[in-house]
Amino acid sequence: MHDTRLRLTDLNVDCLLLVFKYCSEGDLLCLCLASRYLEDIIDRYIFYPLSLDLLLCGNRNRPSIEKRNRKRLTNYERIQVSKNWVSGTYLERPYFHHAQMFPTKLCLEHDALYITHAAYLRKYRRSSCDILQRRFEKEISTSTNSDISHFVKKKNTIFAGRVCGSCFHYDPEGITEQRMHPANEYLFCVDFVQDLYATSTDHCSKLWQRSQEFGLTHFDMVTKLPHAFKSMQLSPDGQWLYGGLYTDNDGQALRAIHVESGEELVLNSATKSIYDLKMKDDQVLFTANFDTSFRMFDRRIDRDVAIWEDPFDSSFYCLEHDGLYAVLVGSCRHARVNLYDIRMPKYVQLYFPGRTRQHNGFSPVYSLSCDSQYMFVATDHNLRVFDFKASCGIRRDYSKIGSSIPNVSDGMRRVC
Repeated sequence: MHDTRLRLTDLNVDCLLLVFKYCSEGDLLCLCLASRYLEDIIDRYIFYPLSLDLLLCGNRNRPSIEKRNRKRLTNYERIQVSKNWVSGTYLERPYFHHAQMFPTKLCLEHDALYITHAAYLRKYRRSSCDILQRRFEKEISTSTNSDISHFVKKKNTIFAGRVCGSCFHYDPEGITEQRMHPANEYLFCVDFVQDLYATSTDHCSKLWQRSQEFGLTHFDMVTKLPHAFKSMQLSPDGQWLYGGLYTDNDGQALRAIHVESGEELVLNSATKSIYDLKMKDDQVLFTANFDTSFRMFDRRIDRDVAIWEDPFDSSFYCLEHDGLYAVLVGSCRHARVNLYDIRMPKYVQLYFPGRTRQHNGFSPVYSLSCDSQYMFVATDHNLRVFDFKASCGIRRDYSKIGSSIPNVSDGMRRVC
């Protein structure tokens, strides 16, 4: 006799989706374990649409954060990890304690983390059994004994600037160092696109053209700008330099410089001092500011389209963008990091690193980076790593902490 009973896998996709509407999340997971066919349908029609626009785990249009992930997350893992980011559920670990206090800079890639350590730049391999290997794989430096204040890594090329005004260029062909500013100037930041390089100190900014002759690298200055950019970034095509002034008495610290003509545009962003700047795309800029605000500026209409204010009136030192809707902003106190959704009017979550025996937790966040699972926070005495996928994570939900404090403005001001 033939079995005439109807099995679940005999139903077409439309019927299955109607059935799945009555299933809980646990029921769907059990069905995934029971049948590969059902797992493919649940993943494609339920989990995948839910994972497209998640904070820090979304996969719409392959956002920039995907390049930093050590391994690819399943669609269901994306949903769970994003929930942990939003709810503040994570496991925290300290790394690389140093007694001497100095601002550390970070650069995260899918297989390694680059960290400045005083006058050295160190590469730590990301491990499958641990978040980071405790011993560095490579140490990059020169004979100059001066702290590295900022560096940029693109593909196999590193360009780093020291506080004394000297900069070095590192690639597989070797390392070259050249003094680009006088020793009495403090170097703030650097950037480069192809053979165009930019440096800025507390006195001025300069644009350089890299040239090679007889196997040697040399930088020739092409433009000197009378601006002290605390943070700056070149557009991907090298046509524009966007910079945030360390201070501007007129309250318009955001500038755009056309590289070829030297034309300067004073952008209509009402902030006096910008500590960090990131390009969202060709038209939109994010800025972390001294005036306790995080701003989103649109060049097409020349104004701030949204302004988020810190609930504790702290200045913002740095920021990181996931390529979609999430922005992490580091504050100047208690090593606190705020998570923002640019579609929402207030912060989503606050992350306070715990205190250790060597570190009391009062440090600013000098630099931060993240992938979908981990957040790396550089303080003045160590590196803090937050694991949002850990099964033993502890929930620390501060999403409503601002609402319990009277006279605290933690919302977003839209500029009309």
